[in-house]
Amino acid sequence: MAITVAVVFGTRPEAIKLAPVSQALLHCPQVSYFGVDTGQHDRLMPSIMERFGVPVAYHLNLLQPRQTLVELEARILTRLPRLLRTLAPDVVMVLGDTATAVMAAWAAFHEGFAVAHVEAGLRTYRPRSPFPEETFRRTIATFSQWNFAPSDTAAANLRQESAPGKIFVTGNPVVDALAQVIRWGLPGEFTLPPRQRPRRIVATIHRRENYRHLTDIFGALNTLARQSHIELFLPLHPNPRIVAAARQLLRPGPVQIIDPMEYDTWIAFLKTAHLIISDSGGLQEEASILGIPLLITRDHTERPEVVSGGYGVLAGHDPQRIVALATDILAGRLTFATGSPYGDGQASRRIVSHLLHDLSDRDGSA
Repeated sequence: MAITVAVVFGTRPEAIKLAPVSQALLHCPQVSYFGVDTGQHDRLMPSIMERFGVPVAYHLNLLQPRQTLVELEARILTRLPRLLRTLAPDVVMVLGDTATAVMAAWAAFHEGFAVAHVEAGLRTYRPRSPFPEETFRRTIATFSQWNFAPSDTAAANLRQESAPGKIFVTGNPVVDALAQVIRWGLPGEFTLPPRQRPRRIVATIHRRENYRHLTDIFGALNTLARQSHIELFLPLHPNPRIVAAARQLLRPGPVQIIDPMEYDTWIAFLKTAHLIISDSGGLQEEASILGIPLLITRDHTERPEVVSGGYGVLAGHDPQRIVALATDILAGRLTFATGSPYGDGQASRRIVSHLLHDLSDRDGSA
């Protein structure tokens, strides 16, 4: 049985999480694998797949200066169907809730190709939080044939919605990716600050629903960074709205603005942090794995296991609350769980096993 799988990604989180899944597919002799990069995050992720030893057959290079999200979506939906018709895959695999994921899934659906959705079932049931990601995920679930849920909660969401595709609880492949990066050996330029050194905070802010809250969030970061016992770093997301707001609102001395890093360097840097303040979905997963306290600058999260399991706290946007919570965490007055609510690092193996077994049954060649 020969199976053709097209794995489509475009952002850094997609590449990180799909890299170990792609590795598992590449190790299957019956699979013809094609990696397709839309280029949605060109500046953030050029070497991720290469670092994991995964070939990328097609680079669509769809990122354009000052391009709106709708314009990007239109370009994906214009360019990708032609490529899919050429490849004629048995499966188009996407991950998560990005513009690349939903448009690649749409393109596959329109062309009559089956869709496999990794990291399926995450929900807040609030269309504007996260925006537009909540709607993107739910859209894919209406026609994906395979839904690989990272948790029991995510799988329950899909069942509640009567999702038409098959549902499998696999864990999240970010655990696989992070474990692999740590096994490689992290760069040695960062060391954990001794107790007498300042408490290190790493912050990342980029969500669209937080655009209107940037004054409050960045104000909280300014307040924290001015405290003598704290050093605060902000890797600057290249989104033009975030760059402009950071330049206008952040104090460049106390808040140390840095460039995005290669993934293994980033993980090494994160491991030196005493606290992470972020609106990132991926960091909600990575912080729990690394055992670093996390403040989530959002009102709701589609990863409720992080909050209910004691791995992170929803801090919202109020600057006084953010500062108070951060102060309590750094003083040891709040404790956090360690470990991961997203599996044992075998998600990629489970995803590929379920997919190939199902395809074998479909072809009657099991």
